[in-house]
Order: sequence, then C-alpha cells, then structure tokens
Amino acid sequence: MTNTADARTPPRVDRTDGNQEKATRTRRARTSSDEESDGGARFFLAKPGGNDGLPAPDREVANESEALVEALRLGVTCYTVQEFRLIPDFSGRRPQLNKEVVRAGSTPAYCGTGFTYK
Repeated sequence: MTNTADARTPPRVDRTDGNQEKATRTRRARTSSDEESDGGARFFLAKPGGNDGLPAPDREVANESEALVEALRLGVTCYTVQEFRLIPDFSGRRPQLNKEVVRAGSTPAYCGTGFTYK
C-alpha cells in the first residue's frame, strides 16, 4: 500500500551542503561633491567684519564643501542662496502656490551692491 501523504508533499531538500545561494549586496558608486544635487543653490562667503547682522556676501565659491572650508579658514560665515519661481495652481478647491527651482541661465549674478539679473 502506498502512503498518500508522501505522494502529495514535495521532497525535502537539505541545504546544509554549502551550495546555498547567498544574497549579494551591491554598493552604489559614490558621487563627488560636484555631482551631488544642490538644488540650484549658490554659495557665498561673507565680508569680513560683518554688517550688524545684515547679510553681506563677498565672494561666490563653487560648492558647499569649498564654502565651509573657506569660511572656517577665513573666520567668516557663509551663505547659501536658492532661487525659486512660484507657480500658482488653481485646479483644486483650494488654490496652492508651488515653488520650482530656477536653474542656470536666469539665476541672479552677484555684483558689489546686491543681486542683479543677467
């Protein structure tokens, strides 16, 4: 007589022989600080001496790490400036304002007395 329980259950596989597939981990390649997305931010060093708490940007630097190092070296503060364009959305019941980062081409350029558009 045949055992019906043995016919229905799949054979048991013993995986103690070392042929188990192991989960492999993949690493993401690191990006340099120039490749990181800064969201369109621009970085400035403050003028030495300050201006009674008013922002006084002096020199623009390429990225955030350079701004931090130079600010520490010179003993000044640094500023991050990010420009947004507001886009109204009247499609729903409640109007909303959405902000969109302004990219290169229409970003402000710093001149000695303030920000002017190119």
